[in-house]
Amino acid sequence: MTSTIDPRRQRELVRLLERMGLEQSTLERVNSAGFDWLLIDQALVHPSFSNDYNNDQLEFVGDSVLRLSVSLFLKERYGDRKVGDLAALRSHLVSDKTLAEIASIYELQKYVVVSNAARNDPQALRSLLADALEALMAALYIATCDLAYIRKWLDPHMQHFAESLLAIPALGNYKVALQELTQGRWKRLPEYRNVDGVNNLFCVEVWFDDRCWGKGQGKSIKAAQQEAAAIALQQMSQL
Repeated sequence: MTSTIDPRRQRELVRLLERMGLEQSTLERVNSAGFDWLLIDQALVHPSFSNDYNNDQLEFVGDSVLRLSVSLFLKERYGDRKVGDLAALRSHLVSDKTLAEIASIYELQKYVVVSNAARNDPQALRSLLADALEALMAALYIATCDLAYIRKWLDPHMQHFAESLLAIPALGNYKVALQELTQGRWKRLPEYRNVDGVNNLFCVEVWFDDRCWGKGQGKSIKAAQQEAAAIALQQMSQL
């Protein structure tokens, strides 16, 4: 695809993608129209810099590209685990914290075009980097129509973070995973309600947006909450 991208900027983007293991010659052979470097550039333009030309919509698409890539990775590598365990893992792997760490490895902050005010706001830096990385995933997928150009560099990072998470006993804390999911997507927290139990067991329901998403039982309220959260996490992760 012919673009009007500045040659100097394109050279910067070539260096970035080569750091990610994506060679320019390979990318430009993807289709006969050529590789869309302008789309890669747009993925790294923060909305604070331009209202018309920015990565807002690409970040929206990138969220789905990321979740699909990570879901496939988890199914292939940890297919023997329960869906609830995979959902808990995924909630950590797609978090802004994880994405920002990956973005920092590639020094993405050097390539993101952003206003001075946003660049100097340390509180917003993690979200800015995470959004830019998601937008970059979307741009790569749109330009190639192939997840391989994302998973080539993303899978090794997912493997590293997954192994670290699996070594933490608290990974099974579905309450935390559910809280991160709802807080990250909708900026709100779920509510746990105690209801009448049976057979001397505690029973808890987890509610979100006026809907019960899971019901759990256990010998303690904490155990019942964890079971309810695991069920809710499995359902809400598919939204």
